[in-house]
Amino acid sequence: MNRTRSRTLVPTAMAVVLGILAASASSMAAAPATYQTSALEVEVIGKGQPMVFIPGLTCPGEAWRETATHYADRYQCHLVTLAGFGGTPRFEGPFIDTARDSLLAYFKARHLTRPVIVGHSLGGVLAMELATTAPEAVGPLVIVDALPFLGGAGDTTATAESARQRMEPMWKMMRSQTQEAYVAYQKNAPYLRSMVAPGPNFDRVLEWATTADRIAVADAMYDISSRDLRDRLPGLRSPMLVLGSWYGMKEFSTKDAIEATFRRQYARAPQWTLALADTARHFIMLDSPQWTWTQMDTFLGAAGPSGRTSAKTR
Repeated sequence: MNRTRSRTLVPTAMAVVLGILAASASSMAAAPATYQTSALEVEVIGKGQPMVFIPGLTCPGEAWRETATHYADRYQCHLVTLAGFGGTPRFEGPFIDTARDSLLAYFKARHLTRPVIVGHSLGGVLAMELATTAPEAVGPLVIVDALPFLGGAGDTTATAESARQRMEPMWKMMRSQTQEAYVAYQKNAPYLRSMVAPGPNFDRVLEWATTADRIAVADAMYDISSRDLRDRLPGLRSPMLVLGSWYGMKEFSTKDAIEATFRRQYARAPQWTLALADTARHFIMLDSPQWTWTQMDTFLGAAGPSGRTSAKTR
């Protein structure tokens, strides 16, 4: 090899090595594909501003797959599966408090700065828990068909204590039954059919319900039914989009009545916007994904990168 060619190859080889090292460093700096503790599992896809997806009762992070895939070119999407759901082993202890603290620890461990929090049902309650417990730790909130006090949805005089007393017999029954009895009930439960449109998505929701640990389900139901967050809403510092459904309950109520319930329960939130889906059931993101994304895009565009807005909206 002549000296001129040798001089040419040395910088070239160094460039290759430096490129490999840079790629390795970039890979190490990126969020890991999965994260697991005794209380939750998280799958990470995409890149950009962090967006955390928390599913509802019995559901794994897979419930948010389509939406996360839609946003993965703009956001780093974190799909959360709470322990006891999706075939994972449950944890001991208070459900909401443990899940909340574990999520806050995850944000800190992964250096997530004011992530967008998207929560469905139980996940929506957890989103509000996170935002009222650690206002500076979270960004904009997208709450999908959840209320700050589920136990007061049909009873304006209900309190956290009366809701606990009403829920306790069911909680004890579910914890004492066998997993086989729980699964048999879920397969024949009429309430599931009001929550999602017939077809493949119903089949998925039924599978999630039957693979969940019935004690985790009982504990989570007890917590979200008896927890009243309404007095804590004024402490929210993040703008909030609330997506509601009424179609699945049309045999028992009206759109106006259900909208009134949402507005009454969220009345003390400083920055929030409500949108009711016309035909989607409880699993709004599965029944009407495009509508969901349009609402989210408009909201997130208004919130901006800082996740702060100054206007009080309805």
